[in-house]
Amino acid sequence: MRRDSAPILVSRDSGLLQHWRDALKIKTPIEVGSFSALRETVRRSNEVVWLDLSISDTPSWNASDWANLIKDKQIRIVATSSNPRNEEAIAALDAGCAGYCHAYSDPGTLLQVQRVIAAGHVWIGSNLMQQLIQTAHRAATDAAPPSTEWENVLTTREREVAVLVARGSSNAIIAEACGITERTVKAHLSAIFEKTGSSDRLQLALKVHGIQ
Repeated sequence: MRRDSAPILVSRDSGLLQHWRDALKIKTPIEVGSFSALRETVRRSNEVVWLDLSISDTPSWNASDWANLIKDKQIRIVATSSNPRNEEAIAALDAGCAGYCHAYSDPGTLLQVQRVIAAGHVWIGSNLMQQLIQTAHRAATDAAPPSTEWENVLTTREREVAVLVARGSSNAIIAEACGITERTVKAHLSAIFEKTGSSDRLQLALKVHGIQ
């Protein structure tokens, strides 16, 4: 990874910094040890920042520091915690962070997070994704009948898979319910995302429930 494309790593934990360097394959790291130092380090928009939330000067989620840094300098922050919680993940995303994950996630996951964030998308973990989908499903049961326009572009099997996704079902559960393999479920999901213009399971669930 070239220096001009390397993310900025923010932590005072040498072990965590080494984990990130190895996982993200960074040969020439850009590292700072505080939130305040980060503000002096950012040089360009869309820069990806990996932030260890345990650093002592991390501002509260309602502080203006987040907006001043993220919106003014247009950077993309991945907030990380060694004790991740869904409530904190939601607060981080609401503050403007582009992602939230376990600080010590396995290398494959961290590299995937980096690629998703660098491409301009938002990353949330599977547990939070599942919770949000289930919340949308519960909210939809008391709402007016949703639009079914999304169904028109899908095959019968794809509609069946989409409905199960909107109910919060995992690929394994969908495969069992439909009598197909998980690999086939993934193939159906790729086609469904493309046909409905959905970027992920949550967006698809919102379409199915008529919320988006």
